[in-house]
Amino acid sequence: MMAETYVGYNSHIKELVPLSSATGEDHDICLHGTRTEVLDLIYQWVDDPNAPQLWWLTDVAGAGKSTIAKHLSTEWKHQGRLAGCYFFNKNRPETTNKQGFCDTLAAQMANNQPQLRSLITHAIKEIGPILSMCPFEEKLDKLVIQPMSNVALVLVIDALDECDERDRAIILHKLLSSLPQAPQLKILITSRPERDIAQLLEGYRSRTDSLHDVEFKSNRDDIAAFVEHKLRGLVRSSELTNEGVDRLAKRVNCLFILASTACKVVEESPTPQGDLEELLNPNQDLLRDINTLYSTILTRACKGAQVGQGSGSKIWQLLINVLKAILATTTPLTISAIDGLLGIKNTKRLVEFLSSVLNVRPDGIVIILHPTFREFLEDQTKAGQFHIDMTDAHKLMAKGCLSIMKRELCFNICQLGSSFVLNRDVPDLNEKISKHISKGLQYGCVYWPDHIVNSNGASGDCEVDRALLQVIEDGSSLYWIEVMSALGNIPKAIKGLQDIEKYHLVSLLVQRTYACTNRAGKERGLKAKINDIKRFLIAFSTPISESIPHIYISAIPFTPKKSYIRQGAEALFPNTMSVFIGCTENWPEPPQEWLGHTSEVNSIAFSPDGRHVASGSKDKTIRLWDAETGQPLGEPLRGHSGTVWSVAFSPDGRRVVSGSKDKTIRLWDAGTGQTLGEPLQGHSANVVSVVFSPDGRRIVSGSWDETIRLWDAKTGQALRKPLRGHSGYVWSVAFSPDGRRIVSGSSDKTIRLWDAATGQPLGEPLQVHSGTVLSIAFSPDGRRIVSGSQDNTIRLWDTGTGQPLGEPLRGHSSYVSSVAFSPDGRRIVSGSSDNTIRLWEAGTGQTLGEPLQAHSHDVASVAFSPDGRRIVSGSRDNTIRLWDTGTGQPLGESLRGHSDYVSSVAFSPDGSRIVSGSRDKTIRLWDAGTGRPLGEPLQAHSDDVWSMASSPDGRHIISGSGDSTIQPWDSEIGQQLRNQSPGNTDPASVAIPSNSGPVSTLSPQECSISNTPHTKTHDSRRFVGISGLRGLSSLMDPDLQVSGPHFAPPGFFDCSISEDGWVSSSDGVLYWVPPHNRYGLQHSHILTIPTDSSFRATWIDFIHFHCGTSWVKCRK
Repeated sequence: MMAETYVGYNSHIKELVPLSSATGEDHDICLHGTRTEVLDLIYQWVDDPNAPQLWWLTDVAGAGKSTIAKHLSTEWKHQGRLAGCYFFNKNRPETTNKQGFCDTLAAQMANNQPQLRSLITHAIKEIGPILSMCPFEEKLDKLVIQPMSNVALVLVIDALDECDERDRAIILHKLLSSLPQAPQLKILITSRPERDIAQLLEGYRSRTDSLHDVEFKSNRDDIAAFVEHKLRGLVRSSELTNEGVDRLAKRVNCLFILASTACKVVEESPTPQGDLEELLNPNQDLLRDINTLYSTILTRACKGAQVGQGSGSKIWQLLINVLKAILATTTPLTISAIDGLLGIKNTKRLVEFLSSVLNVRPDGIVIILHPTFREFLEDQTKAGQFHIDMTDAHKLMAKGCLSIMKRELCFNICQLGSSFVLNRDVPDLNEKISKHISKGLQYGCVYWPDHIVNSNGASGDCEVDRALLQVIEDGSSLYWIEVMSALGNIPKAIKGLQDIEKYHLVSLLVQRTYACTNRAGKERGLKAKINDIKRFLIAFSTPISESIPHIYISAIPFTPKKSYIRQGAEALFPNTMSVFIGCTENWPEPPQEWLGHTSEVNSIAFSPDGRHVASGSKDKTIRLWDAETGQPLGEPLRGHSGTVWSVAFSPDGRRVVSGSKDKTIRLWDAGTGQTLGEPLQGHSANVVSVVFSPDGRRIVSGSWDETIRLWDAKTGQALRKPLRGHSGYVWSVAFSPDGRRIVSGSSDKTIRLWDAATGQPLGEPLQVHSGTVLSIAFSPDGRRIVSGSQDNTIRLWDTGTGQPLGEPLRGHSSYVSSVAFSPDGRRIVSGSSDNTIRLWEAGTGQTLGEPLQAHSHDVASVAFSPDGRRIVSGSRDNTIRLWDTGTGQPLGESLRGHSDYVSSVAFSPDGSRIVSGSRDKTIRLWDAGTGRPLGEPLQAHSDDVWSMASSPDGRHIISGSGDSTIQPWDSEIGQQLRNQSPGNTDPASVAIPSNSGPVSTLSPQECSISNTPHTKTHDSRRFVGISGLRGLSSLMDPDLQVSGPHFAPPGFFDCSISEDGWVSSSDGVLYWVPPHNRYGLQHSHILTIPTDSSFRATWIDFIHFHCGTSWVKCRK
């Protein structure tokens, strides 16, 4: 909610963020002349200096507590006695926790009591920039309690039971313990008689009363006055009699919600007297309690709506379905949206018959008037035939979402005229969305996965499951992606599909949908299709998120040829560019190495849900990755001008924070990759460690300027002055799990603990390490700290005593650069400059298994996945790796084979195989299409293999070695043909006359090849060479002649490729190129083997390409 505007605000008071929705504006005051008895007692309590400081006014729901609270706060404000009021309200979710409590009260105090304004201003100054992140207890004390230490004022807190249970305990405990500091303060609290509130009040001097206590004899008279007031107009028009109104007042059992609802029934009836008589019929006893009245209202709605609308059972089902939609909706729905989702046109009429329990806002959104109605519907014993099973409700909504998608989704739904402009540059995109995408369709596209997840385990009809299959199988998935792109919700789309996979819903859907013997095959097929859509969204999140037309223009052409989406789209969208070289057959298997950064990977972090990984690199970028597939999510996050030393996710996974050599800290949107605000500036040297507080509201950073800083994660403002104490670089910082402490490690060889609220050091430095402390972490319970150091050891510490626990953990042979606890606190993982990762038993300090070895350079960062089953590591070999913590084995595929430099390669004449020679003294045969090794290494040489060649028929291979021998081989069976032939003085050059070619330069371990100029031979043999481009295998075809800007479609000039992959001309964006295709597209003279390698050759045929204003012609 927006903050309410108050008079008399100065610049400091305006730093408060009060909630206008928490001031009781939704509630009425008491009718004049009613509730006088209880009001008088409360007035007397306020005036009595010897009375308890707190009064708890309690009663059941609907007794009128909020009306009394609103009346009193209004009266006291006029009298100048009100400090402030706070109304908790479940219909206003932002009010149902402690978040805005202090700011709302302090802002009202400054407005209502001018004499307190200077005290509150002083408190805000004292707290300083940390105001928004200040701990609740401190903020309540300084902003609310202390300013009222010497004044007689009243606080009103209504519906405390509608506050989160944990938060209301914190609020009430702090208020009760603070009362002695403000002896003249009175606090009125209203709520239902919840047991936890009663228990918290035990032991404190307070007053507790119920509105239905016998001493409040005026309740019946008050109800009578209320009923007479509400129905006065009908009496005057002779539609009701005074006698009937009096009887109604006597029958509602002194419960205001019952009286109010009954009056609404009569007021809104076309036959008021008849409805009143029915309510008063003693044989039916409809007013004995609110639940009976609710049943009556629903029964009458069914009867009323039945006229001209079909059978009673049909109307009953429509009514139930509308109520299911209202209760299960993730966000409030309009009448038209409910109609669209349910496929009906009756919602307005049904809601009109339920106007005594439902309200339609001016914007058309339908809400429940009182929480007791929701509670009634969800309780089977109370609601009977009107009971709403929430699992069934979510199932109905899932079906509705998918059905409206099936009906309304279409190609180019927003009627976009050109593909040259991105979504953000379409001037009237919001208007197009409102015009062409109904509210129901918007809701359905966004929330169908949520409702499927929430209906897990439901039994009954299979329509929802069949609807999902239809949307997936008929091509509507691309049109769904269009809507999600328009709404900016591609990250939500990915998460939704991941949720369905995570909760194992695919097998359940198939089980309910197919009564056939081929159920297993159907399950595999549906799983594959859902996974395929997810892979498509992840791989092409950049063009899909940024431009609706480029779903078709850019994403589909580069999608693997055997992809379900690609195969389904080719027939529907034939008029796109054709990637005839550089497009893979299948989605790649998860790699052992995640390649993308162009320099050292310094920091790595899992998202809280374990689905994503963030990495920071010396290449000045941050990358986000899909943890399951190893695919990068979108483009690198660019903004820093120096090495990125540290990255971390916020606790909710929505933000990423990074620290850099450029002395700044940046915040990023984890869904879109966009920067959030300006860089955080304050450090005077490299920022090498950053982390969020557990509540996500603060960031702590450590720097080579020897200081630690706290920041407001929302505003980016520095909180307090820098924390000083270290005499060397601060290499690592971390929050304790409760957010109250910070730990830091430094090159001064010490570890320090700090109070996160005050910034003061806690105790003396922890000193044991004999080298720089490079990494530190708290255990999940906050009782231990683990540290890694340049002295090659790991240490455990007791956070209570500051003493080391046990002996150092030894095993690494070089610096320990990163340490982390497992989520259960039982294991520790460490990464080291010795290129290894080690697992340790946290209790005993013993190593678990052998070192994890695969990186070829320092391991700079390690982290556990949230479930503790995986480890991710980042290394200065520029790669990221994923490990299984149970087996210690790397996860994903590796296509490596040689154990040393590859010094020579050659193709078979038919191009189907590659032969390679290496300094590891072996020769290997490879499948040129897949890159996988064929058979075992060929071993015979006793020194480096320097040169290779193939016979014209491809059956024989000849190799030259540093052992001064030449060796022929049978390439079919991998055997030597004859004995070695010594005497060749130049084993680095061997040839088979008719088709041999020179081989040049060397590359490390992975075969990296580029072309060398050649003269065309009569048999047009293809030649290969080697270059230093990692992962690039290339082949020269002398027949191929390429000239001009080969990546420019015909008719477009001055084309360029941006670092984010967009090919643009003066007209605008033309198409997007995936990262692995960009190098090959710009270097058209190469071909790559295997075809799915990094830097792969990429050739595009633009003969059928349509873009700009003709982009819609891509569809047949």
